Amino acid sequence: MIEPLVITDEQPPTHRPGLWIGGIALYILLIGIGTNLGGEFALFITASFNVLPFAGLAILAYFAGTQFNWAWIATGIWATLLIGTVSVYTFILGVASLLDIPPGGLNPDQPPSLSPPAVLPVLLLIIGIVSAIALGLLTLLPSIRHRLAHFIPINPSSFVHTVALTTIVIITLMMFVPLLITGQPPLLALVNMVGSDAFSDLNNDEQLRNQIYGLVWTIPASLLAVGFGVRRNLTETLARLGFVRPTLRQGLLGVGIGLGLAGLITIALPLIETLWQALGWSTTDDEAFGELMAFAISPIGAVVIGITAGLGEELGVRGVLQPRLGLWLSNLFFTSLHAFQYHWDALLVVFVVGIACGFVRKHTNTTTAAIVHGVYNFVMVMMSVIS
Repeated sequence: MIEPLVITDEQPPTHRPGLWIGGIALYILLIGIGTNLGGEFALFITASFNVLPFAGLAILAYFAGTQFNWAWIATGIWATLLIGTVSVYTFILGVASLLDIPPGGLNPDQPPSLSPPAVLPVLLLIIGIVSAIALGLLTLLPSIRHRLAHFIPINPSSFVHTVALTTIVIITLMMFVPLLITGQPPLLALVNMVGSDAFSDLNNDEQLRNQIYGLVWTIPASLLAVGFGVRRNLTETLARLGFVRPTLRQGLLGVGIGLGLAGLITIALPLIETLWQALGWSTTDDEAFGELMAFAISPIGAVVIGITAGLGEELGVRGVLQPRLGLWLSNLFFTSLHAFQYHWDALLVVFVVGIACGFVRKHTNTTTAAIVHGVYNFVMVMMSVIS
């Protein structure tokens, strides 16, 4: 017997679905305006694409229930579109890394093509993406969720928790597919083939501003993702996120751990690379990664990356996800988000840093974890600047 999914452990819903529908309509209007105007406004609007669709899914999931039965269908449609979009993007990026680029780079008169040996990896990409979706959909089964509830702090009967679990499991598995199939991070493969400038029409300053705009959207998206205005007021929302003012001790602790992590990873990276090479495993192409991140290799870039990635990623992963999906699953998702640009050696480092931030979040708050992450990012970028 399939038990009904309900929303528990949160406050009663706010009966204002029309307000949220109006907000979605306004957002769609802003996208249209940004597309037509172009320029800085378009850059600002497109920076929202990485986070607001997920916040929209969460809002619909919160509304789903006996009061708003339409939201059950809307949530399913939105989740399908969201996962479908991520699937297509992952597939295109994976295929692009397999293309034969003509000598001299991209040329409209001589388009890139797939060599015959690359046909099999393309088929495996499709199988991998479909398999990731199928495995993620298994979490819709109550028996699976009840078993997982022994390891992660979800309510297996909660519709909100089910939507979050299924979506995150699918995307986490999917992000690893191109690296598993092609044996190379797709973004770095593209950099090696055509150069970093060939698939980014933004200059360094624009890319830095894009990072800032992403954070501007991430903060409200994180608030919405945990039910602000639907299930919680602002005070409850900030407490749920762990986005609170840290004590002086916590702030100093965050700085200290961030510096310690940077020092530890700096020492460990050559050892990891040596081990990987001894085992015959591929390592992250430092030169290609340097080209990909060239826009941030400056003192200003170090500050921007430290603040935007530190606060933005911690709010999304340690603030929104960890209290519901647990330390390990949320950190695996965090690691998967870097699989387009890192090989397995660097992903191991990302996982270790994420675990450290997760423990800090668990024993203090998200703000302190953001300080750890931000200081770590700042130091690592500055080391690239002075090297």
